[in-house]
Amino acid sequence: MSRVGRASRNASLMRVETLGNGTSTAVGSEKTIAAAEAGELYLIDHNHASALTITLPAMKAGAYFKFIWVTLMDDNTATVVFNSADNTAGDFGGTIIEQVPHAADGVTSTETCASEDILTIGSTNDTSIGSWLEVVCDGSTWWWTGTIIGAAAGNAVFST
Repeated sequence: MSRVGRASRNASLMRVETLGNGTSTAVGSEKTIAAAEAGELYLIDHNHASALTITLPAMKAGAYFKFIWVTLMDDNTATVVFNSADNTAGDFGGTIIEQVPHAADGVTSTETCASEDILTIGSTNDTSIGSWLEVVCDGSTWWWTGTIIGAAAGNAVFST
């Protein structure tokens, strides 16, 4: 591959960053995402009795982020908390699907929001590896979608 082609290919790869403190430390961790980090993929490696707090940048149309759980969150007090830099009720909208795997009746529920500004993903019902969230901004609202897989519904909660 030519040097020009190689540079173009490398520039098109998505930047990936791992967030969280795994299972080994009691100290919570946090990430304030900068506007220049739009389009990045974040791997959630967090399963300890603490909060991983992620703050989205100021709203800008077209800003987009994806979050994928790469560690089972089964410590009952582990949480991942998303908020916005603007921190105003109404910053978040959207629906998160909550799926219970191997459920005899195929249990599915949703957590919908229209005017909140905090999204908390808990571990009480064991948030599974492969759970994912995407968020995109239209300039005035961060719109959430995704699937949280757990032993029971109730891990995704929107609040103010």
